[in-house]
Amino acid sequence: MRRTLSFVLALLPCFLFTPVKASTDIPTEGRPINIDRAGHVHPRSIEPECYYLDGYVYITCDSTVTSIDGTVTRLSDNLQWSDSSTSYTLQIAVPTDAGTYHLEFSLSDGSYYYGDYIL
Repeated sequence: MRRTLSFVLALLPCFLFTPVKASTDIPTEGRPINIDRAGHVHPRSIEPECYYLDGYVYITCDSTVTSIDGTVTRLSDNLQWSDSSTSYTLQIAVPTDAGTYHLEFSLSDGSYYYGDYIL
């Protein structure tokens, strides 16, 4: 009996372990948002990645970025959704309504980007 109990207790962590996805995980698929900076060369050698997925706009930069401020504007009625982050990723909750949306964001190094996407 003692041997059986020891065996079950030894295996118990294997059954209880379930991987937990961190809330800061950024999905890797979505509708890409092409970003630009008219008339200027981007100051960063590594461009941020931006995309829309399931009601969120995601902005991902390299790890040297310490903050991001972003705003999404629906062009049909100029409603805006904004958020900020103190890391190199930002997730902004946005509507899923059809339309054209404009994304603007700035990084901790002062660089500024914008882009549009259509749902």
